[in-house]
Amino acid sequence: MKIQRMLVIKLHAILACFFIPMATLYFVSGALYALNIKGHIDKQVYNLALDRPFSPDLAQLSDLAKTELDQRGLLHPSGDQTVKEKKGTYEYRWGDLKYLVVINPTDNPLEVELIYRERDPLAQVMRVHRAEAGSLIKIFSISMAISLLMILSSGVFLAVGIPKLRRTAWLSLAAGFIAIVPIFI
Repeated sequence: MKIQRMLVIKLHAILACFFIPMATLYFVSGALYALNIKGHIDKQVYNLALDRPFSPDLAQLSDLAKTELDQRGLLHPSGDQTVKEKKGTYEYRWGDLKYLVVINPTDNPLEVELIYRERDPLAQVMRVHRAEAGSLIKIFSISMAISLLMILSSGVFLAVGIPKLRRTAWLSLAAGFIAIVPIFI
């Protein structure tokens, strides 16, 4: 079966155009991260008294979080709420891209620590970069990675298919492989 050149060009163009905004976000945020520019997270910690000893009950911890946030005039996250076992204890988490609420038990069974984090826009972008912004972003990121490989592969396919570019394409491909060898040495 002969691969139609125009079909490869169309696929190359469509994928490149669709994913360039997300790829730009990844490239810019990666460069900023490499320069140790990660954004700001405002963190507030509160010790809260409990009426009864701590238990990893999602409904109870959810009510506690909502009540305490309302009393302090803090905005609620819109994400999912979970209670997970962590390091032999339990942790309540409720968060989205901008806000995160964490409740941890303390040594005193009648007290918990509530941590409230609010991220600035750059810190939110860094969460997207690290694929910590939810399942939809993870799926989109994986799709972009696969598409980027397809875009690069189709570019190589097209370059090797053009006689005037063939030698340059093969030399560039070889140089690219040689350039990654020092990473593993």
